[in-house]
Amino acid sequence: MYISLKWLKDFVDIKMDPKDLANELTLKTAEVEKVEDQGCSFDNMVAGHVTSIAKHPDADRLQVAQVSVGKENLQIVCGGANLKEGMYVAVTKIGAKVKWHGEGELITLEKAKVRGVESYGMIAAAEEIGLEDKEAGPHDIMDLSSIKPKPGTPLAEIFKKDDVILEFDNKSLTHRPDLWGHYGIAREIAAITGAKLKPYETKVKIPKDGESPKVKVENPELCPRYCGLIINNIKVQESPEWLKARLTATGHSAHNNIVDITNYISTELGQPLHAFDKSHIKGGIIVRTAEKGEKIKTLDKKSRTLDEHMLVIADKEKPLAIAGVMGGENSEISPQTTSIIIESANFNASSIRKTSTKLGLRTDAVQRFEKALDPLLAETAILKAAELILALSPGATIGGPITDIKNFENKALKIALNIAKTQSKIGVEIPAKQIKKILESLEFKVAEKGTTHFTVTVPSFRATKDVTIEDDLIEEVARIYGYENIAPTLPKLEARLPKDNTERFQKHRAREFFSLGLGFNEVYNYSFYGAKEIQNCLMSEEGHIKLQNTLSEDQTHIRQTLTPNLLKNLQLNAKNFEELKIYEIGRTYTDIGEFYPQETKRISGAIMTKSKNPFYEAKGAVEGFLKQFNIKASPAKGIKNTPYAHPQKALSYIDHNGQTVAVVFSLHPIVQKNHDLQGQHIANFSINLTEALKIQNNDKKFKEIPKFPSSTFDVSVLVQKNKEIGELKSAIQKANEKLITDIKLFDIYEGPNLPNDQKSVAFKITLNDPEKTLTDHDLTETQARVFKNLKSIGGIIRDGKG
Repeated sequence: MYISLKWLKDFVDIKMDPKDLANELTLKTAEVEKVEDQGCSFDNMVAGHVTSIAKHPDADRLQVAQVSVGKENLQIVCGGANLKEGMYVAVTKIGAKVKWHGEGELITLEKAKVRGVESYGMIAAAEEIGLEDKEAGPHDIMDLSSIKPKPGTPLAEIFKKDDVILEFDNKSLTHRPDLWGHYGIAREIAAITGAKLKPYETKVKIPKDGESPKVKVENPELCPRYCGLIINNIKVQESPEWLKARLTATGHSAHNNIVDITNYISTELGQPLHAFDKSHIKGGIIVRTAEKGEKIKTLDKKSRTLDEHMLVIADKEKPLAIAGVMGGENSEISPQTTSIIIESANFNASSIRKTSTKLGLRTDAVQRFEKALDPLLAETAILKAAELILALSPGATIGGPITDIKNFENKALKIALNIAKTQSKIGVEIPAKQIKKILESLEFKVAEKGTTHFTVTVPSFRATKDVTIEDDLIEEVARIYGYENIAPTLPKLEARLPKDNTERFQKHRAREFFSLGLGFNEVYNYSFYGAKEIQNCLMSEEGHIKLQNTLSEDQTHIRQTLTPNLLKNLQLNAKNFEELKIYEIGRTYTDIGEFYPQETKRISGAIMTKSKNPFYEAKGAVEGFLKQFNIKASPAKGIKNTPYAHPQKALSYIDHNGQTVAVVFSLHPIVQKNHDLQGQHIANFSINLTEALKIQNNDKKFKEIPKFPSSTFDVSVLVQKNKEIGELKSAIQKANEKLITDIKLFDIYEGPNLPNDQKSVAFKITLNDPEKTLTDHDLTETQARVFKNLKSIGGIIRDGKG
């Protein structure tokens, strides 16, 4: 966005150097990307008066002119066909930068001899000095005789090129709808520099009677305000030089006085306007959404197809404009126009942006409306437009009162501002009086609320989306006070060791236990599986969370258990391994009918072999984990709510709260078949890490190394296949509670040479007496008791011992 320094000075006194001003605005308001001094391009260029002309002695097409440029006369060799004595011309003196015949790069003029005659400058054509819009004919020199400027007058002054243009980065203004016009920038400059901001005044008088536009707003939610005014007896003509100069300086093209005035107000206030030729409007104005497929030819001569979500300005027969985007060709201002309707409206920001995006049509009006403009601005803008039209179109008259349709609530936004909080957040104890002064300079109304707070009323032009909470006010104070004035200080922090991340630490320990200690491979799976996988595992979709936007058919539900994906891992690798041991650490999610699902951290694993039943290996892994992590849980036969587990080959570990900490199970035959894993021996386990860590005993006690040597013996016992290992271990332990310190299962055998309903189980039993060395009697007596206890529960001692 381009902002004119001369224009800004209409509203605020600016004494600061333009570059310093740009730096202040960048620090405190929005980024100024470039400062362009227009006058620099016209250095050493002045108006001249041709006092005499003589033919060049050695060139038929050249003439030698004597030109008065104020305090001196210059001899200039010129080839301009339209040059004549008494003519007022544009003279570029030595040192000026020009484009030769308007082509190529800029060159710096030097004193030269042209065919033997000295020349001290150049009489310029418009194209050679960047004034193509003033061009009379190709390569003709500029004729200024119509205005007869005083010789020596700088061209920058004559052509209003003595301005400085500030180029703002639009992205830095996105959140500030009040800064899309010169008056908003002037307000910021006044606050930054302490200068007084002149009030924005309009002097036009609107009649109380007469003709007003008939306006109907069918979609009030898309048009919070619509102001319309009829002006008659206008004369469409070229705008005066001052108006064209301001528009050109800020990146706009000049059209005619009416259109130029609407663009002028938009650039000055930030409120877009539109002018309709009243004679082309049938039956009044209707603000409505377009019909699907409705067409309009816009001012850029393009036909555009609309949809039912786009807001249009229409009459009873046709659309006249795409609201807030661009007007229609069927009601544009032409030289024949004598009566107009000026529109100054406020449109829904989101609606305008969506329409612009769909049509691929981005205009200055869109840039402003999509920022959520202040509805109160519409009336000010239409009054200013009326004032300028009456001034620039003599004989024009206002038809009647303004039609003003309001669909918004003009309620002031008040925010409580804590003074101490403001000082704390900024990091500087800015006095309360200064805080108040800063806010008031930005046109916030500030009322004291005791000694600790202010009640701040937000001005309407900042209340549409920009300033809504206390922190926004604190930011206003900080930026005007100046971030550069806040001394950087290091925060005072107490050096503390960070708290242990227990969950991460326990995961590392778990990986060490399973991967390093037991030779398992860790896998990573998606947190989803499909409905087919739920069926293959005999589960129900109840309790599962279904995704609305699925990645694929295999990922329709968030996982409730880790097992299904582990089974898919086994299925993919079954042909490649004789034995495979895998595990995964992850979260599972269960819909429990509340806002958030129940989230559980788990460790689940699977062992697959072709030669032996790995159930007891899986059981040993779980028990080893529980022991390693000091988690006490008792084994119990069977498990609940696990349909993919074998009903007869499953074990749960229950804590003292009755919660299941872990499960071990063989795979259900149907589930095994569904995954094409027939012929494989598979055992699974799952540890509820969330529950386990709740009951983990972190008290570590030192255990003395035994003073006396230990002794071991093995026992092998034949029992029924359904006999639980836990029952056998319990019987062994009861044989001598004091001396038996460890019982390890090291073999289970089922197969040839044994009855079909029996299995052979072998244990290594360790004995130690903390008070003395074991005797042969201790060993013999304990061994006899072990044999006796095992026999009492149906066991047969092998190896000739019983």
